Formats: sequence, C-alpha cells, structure tokens
Amino acid sequence: MRAKLNSIELTMSLPCIVFSTANRFDDYSADDMQCGDLDSAQLINLGLDDISERVDPYKLLRYDSPLKPSYSGNYFGTSPSFPKATPITLQECKSILFNEMKELSTMFAKGQYAYLISEMIDNFQNGNGAAYHHMGLDRAFLDLIQPPSDSNVLDVIKSTINNEIGKVNNLSLTHAISSGIYNSRLPKFNRIKDNYNGLGITIHDVHAQEIKLLTLNRSGYSWSAVVNFKAQDHFGLDKIDISNPLFKNHRFFRIWFFLQRHKSYAFKPFFTNFSTSITIDGNV
Repeated sequence: MRAKLNSIELTMSLPCIVFSTANRFDDYSADDMQCGDLDSAQLINLGLDDISERVDPYKLLRYDSPLKPSYSGNYFGTSPSFPKATPITLQECKSILFNEMKELSTMFAKGQYAYLISEMIDNFQNGNGAAYHHMGLDRAFLDLIQPPSDSNVLDVIKSTINNEIGKVNNLSLTHAISSGIYNSRLPKFNRIKDNYNGLGITIHDVHAQEIKLLTLNRSGYSWSAVVNFKAQDHFGLDKIDISNPLFKNHRFFRIWFFLQRHKSYAFKPFFTNFSTSITIDGNV
C-alpha cells in the first residue's frame, strides 16, 4: 500500500484541474454581458415602459412628484393624473437612475454583505466593465463551501481521495474526483438567506466554476490536500432574466436592465471573481 501511495505522489502532476463547468470564464458573448444593444422600441416591446419612479428615461423628463411604486411593469402612461415633468439632460437622468437603483437595492441586501451591492453598482456606473473582486466575497465563498453546507462538493472530494489514493494510476484518482463532482451540488448563493443578506442580489447563480487540486501529501496512512475553488459570475442581466416576473416586477431590475441595454445609456456589465482554498484530510 505504501509503495502505491508513494508512486502516486511521485507521478501526479500538481496542481491539477479536477473540474470545470461547461460555462466558460470571461465569456463576453453571453447575453447578460451585452450592453447598448437595444433601442427604446425594443425595450418597450419587452414590457419595460415603466422604468423609474422619478424620471422618464426615454423622454429625459424628471417627474415633479414621484410616481407611486408599481410592480406590474405597465404603469407608464396609463394614469389620468400623470405628474408634471421637467426636462433634464441625459447625464442628469443617468445619475437619478443610479441613485434610485441604490436605494431600491436595500430591500435585497441587509446584514453582513449588504455593502457589496452598493460597491458593485458603483463599479457598474463608473468601472467601464472592469472586473470586480472583494475579499468579502472570497470569505463568503469559503463559508458557502465549508461544512455544514448545502453543497456536498467537499465531502465528495474527500471521500473520493480516501477510496482512490491507494491506486497506482493517478489518472484514476483525478477521473474519480471529476466524476464525483459532476454528480454533486456545486456551491451557489441561492439559499433562502441569500435573498436578504446581499449575496443573492450580487451573485446568486454562479456562472462558471473551476476546482483545482493544489497539493496532495500523506503521512503514513493519513493524507492531506489543498483544494482551490475559483468562480466567476456576471453582474449583468439578459433577456431571459427581465422576462421573468421575479425580476421584471421590481423597479430595481428594470432600471438595471435599462441602464445596461438601452443604446443611449449602455453601461457595461462586468465579471465578478472570487476564490478560496481549503485544506482537507483523511485516512486511507
């Protein structure tokens, strides 16, 4: 048994990627990474006639009194007591929309990670598409993966190494880890608490993930390994998102989609990157 373990340690090439999603990293072709590709008529045809409580971003008008909150998506232009409006510049309209977006974001972000959405909206407004990274997201990712967790990926990796480390062919180990991960639940910020803690609104469904075995060592019949988890999401909305009533019925998402996709506004979405490394151990 020891000879076989030594053989693996000597021949295995590390670090080694043991899993990667079909979704690619840095995928600029994804629909939620597009910007400035729709005109006013196309947006209205998507049901986005009621964008803001404070402005009409199509006509560059600021309402003298705010519209009543609407979640139907069909309020614009239908009220017989529609408020008077004042002409504004495109830049003024952009500023008002971003301020409104920030204020509306608070309904989805409370507690430990509430600050992230404000920072990411700032990056959306001023970053010109620059990727975003924050150590707070790395810590949240670590907490998401470590037990107890809704994801069982770490348990799968640990049990697989326990079962396979004694085999001569190191390809058997990496293949077994990969197969196990494909049949497991990947870590995602889609827990109930993520709807309120600021992680669901900023990340939610992770777009791309990669899992890498960095080190694998043994001492007698025990072993230890360092596993790296790398992930990326898109801070952007696609047409499927905005067609979903869960998103469309909230002004926050209507403003977001409008600012991103209207050709006169065209604020660039961006990649959100986060990663963590975890040490695991076991016995042969």
